[in-house]
Amino acid sequence: MMCLSSRLWLGLGALLLVANAAAPAAAGGESRQLVVVLYPQGSNAAVGNRMVEQAISAVFDSHSPDSIDVYNEYLELSSTAKADLLQLQTEFLRRKYAGRKVALVMTCLSPSLRFAIEHRSEIFPGVPIVFLAVEEREVHALELPPDVIGAPVNLDLTGTLDLALQLHPRTQHLFVVSGVGKFDAYWEAQAKRAFQPYENKVDFTYLTGLTTDELSQRVAHLPEHSLVYFLFAFQDRLGKELVPADVVERLAQVSSAPIYSVSESFLGRGIVGGKLVGLESEAREAAGFGLRILSGEFAQKIGVQPVTSTVPMFDWRQLRRWGIREASLPAGSVVRYREGGVWELYKWPIVAAVSLCSIEALLIASLLVQRIRRRRANVALRESEQRFRLMADTAPVQIWMSGPDKKCTYFNKPWLDFTGRSLEQEFGDGWAEGVHPDDLSRCIQTYEQAFDAREPFRMAYRLRRHDGEYRWIVDIGVARRGSAGTFEGYIGSCIDITDQKRVEEAIRDNQRELRQLSGRLIKAQETERRRIARELHDDLSQSLALLSVKIEMLRQQPPAAPVPFGASIDELSTQVKQLSSSVHNLSHQLHPLKLEQLGLVAAIRSLCGELSRGHGVSIDFTHNEAHPVLSDDAASCLYRIVQESARNVIKHSGARQARVELNASIEEICLRIADDGAGFDPRSVAGAGGLGLVSMRERLQLVGGTLSIDSRPAGGTRIDARIPLYSGGRPAKADDTKRPDVSQGTVSRENALHAVAPPVSSTR
Repeated sequence: MMCLSSRLWLGLGALLLVANAAAPAAAGGESRQLVVVLYPQGSNAAVGNRMVEQAISAVFDSHSPDSIDVYNEYLELSSTAKADLLQLQTEFLRRKYAGRKVALVMTCLSPSLRFAIEHRSEIFPGVPIVFLAVEEREVHALELPPDVIGAPVNLDLTGTLDLALQLHPRTQHLFVVSGVGKFDAYWEAQAKRAFQPYENKVDFTYLTGLTTDELSQRVAHLPEHSLVYFLFAFQDRLGKELVPADVVERLAQVSSAPIYSVSESFLGRGIVGGKLVGLESEAREAAGFGLRILSGEFAQKIGVQPVTSTVPMFDWRQLRRWGIREASLPAGSVVRYREGGVWELYKWPIVAAVSLCSIEALLIASLLVQRIRRRRANVALRESEQRFRLMADTAPVQIWMSGPDKKCTYFNKPWLDFTGRSLEQEFGDGWAEGVHPDDLSRCIQTYEQAFDAREPFRMAYRLRRHDGEYRWIVDIGVARRGSAGTFEGYIGSCIDITDQKRVEEAIRDNQRELRQLSGRLIKAQETERRRIARELHDDLSQSLALLSVKIEMLRQQPPAAPVPFGASIDELSTQVKQLSSSVHNLSHQLHPLKLEQLGLVAAIRSLCGELSRGHGVSIDFTHNEAHPVLSDDAASCLYRIVQESARNVIKHSGARQARVELNASIEEICLRIADDGAGFDPRSVAGAGGLGLVSMRERLQLVGGTLSIDSRPAGGTRIDARIPLYSGGRPAKADDTKRPDVSQGTVSRENALHAVAPPVSSTR
């Protein structure tokens, strides 16, 4: 199996080619501001990386959703990364962002910050840097330039230990888990120095560099009165790269003792808690600094901020697991992942029910006195309410009502079906439990402000559906008034607009993609025009001028003897033939006449032969005997795909041999181009800015075809293009020389059997 470094070598090598090819297309006047975020290792699948990405995107989107592009770069900066690998990553980033105006660089953790400072002059010259989640001691050791800013953090190693010992006063054994990577070793050394004063109180055991299986076996059989302190484990003793959050989660499943740590990214993965560094809050604060810089403020003016303090955080589920009472937690502690009990879930309905019973007990006497007088009115009211409920329950919208105390008193059936909750659960403020946490405060504020002013309101928020999905709804509320004009509360209706918002977002995404594609097409068109202009000016124009001069000289001073005159005429004739050949070659590049005159097979055979002779690459062409009479669009599409693919083979792959296969059946015509070259990762070039693959797919879509690419680094490349042939067209006659009108690449079943090419052959 290929090791991680080998995969990185191959992947980065292929990406260097792509970055080098895409750089000119990416250059140009960009109106959006570009922010590059560097991560020291892993991918966007890592828990900590996801937290940072989401927090940064949330801050940027809330302030400038359409003016900032964020590019995330995941580097290999572990202790095993060699100098040549670091240089390769540096060169890749340099080429990728060459010619692009990077407005801001953000770095997560100290390895990324060191890398950015050391290589900034090569990759991002003069670009300010904002760091996050970098320990205070590391910041002081780096001696940062003035335009490198951020808020350092303080990993409170002893604070977490004091917290754990306070919650477990009978602790006798402490097992410290760490890896052997450079980052792991640094923090293990810091921990050993910090824990020295505790060695006379607790027996310390350092589980350093063990594999995940070995760690699982050790923590599963710990002695009584033990604790586990998880530092970081990015690498084990066998050199295997680890994801610390995954290691914590696996250990927590089998551990016989509580686990504490110092990073928020481990909370929810099995640790009880600790004095944690909040990655999400760090990322939000750093993104705030970034917004100030993007708005024009100088980074030097902002400067390095004071150290961010840690916060006691705990997992409610782990507190329950290990029998830790919330009352014993320090003041200001944050408890997450809480699962509500009966009181938390039904607090307001219970309060409402108790209050209602009390009021009814006090008013029952007066109600009995007025019973006879109000019986008719009550009957009419009940009938009115029943009619209203029947109408509301059959309405295509969600309807709710609240009383004058702002508490909700009614929800119709569509609302209850949507949320999957009972009417009792929604009463009072219970409905707010289904609102998305990010929208709740805004939703409540809008409702209360309108309620106090007795004004209509309209708001959009996300509401949890019965299957757990949050859906966007528009809620419109108006005040209710009785017959005497007294205020009785609010009534509102809601509709689901999630699909509408998704369609709008998809339209915006498509518009952005169309604008980008149009820009690339215009640039490609201008490049081709400049090439043709150069050939016309540098070759044909100068040759015509020279020929004109020679003809004029021959006219002014014709040779007296017939032999020199004939030689001059022969020389002029030779030059005219050369000019004619140049014009023919240029015309063939713009549109191959052989395709119209001799057909697709002859045109492809001629193209393969020319490229083989001109570039020293063996290109074989084979076809089967049956070929349909294709439309001009379909034939031109297949020819251009062969032309573009063969040029890529010659220019990029380094292949020694390639083959082109053209086969037709009753259902479809298939084109395959394969080579034994370097290959590439198709996912790595998606959206890179090149027009080769884009133009192939666009051409095929116009004729109803499809394109598939099978390639991997050092494994060659295979491109398959397919155009379906549908029945229903008129049969082709023997003397019919006109192609059928099949603008979508379709011909009849009879035409699919009509051969227009000679027998199977091979051209090299």
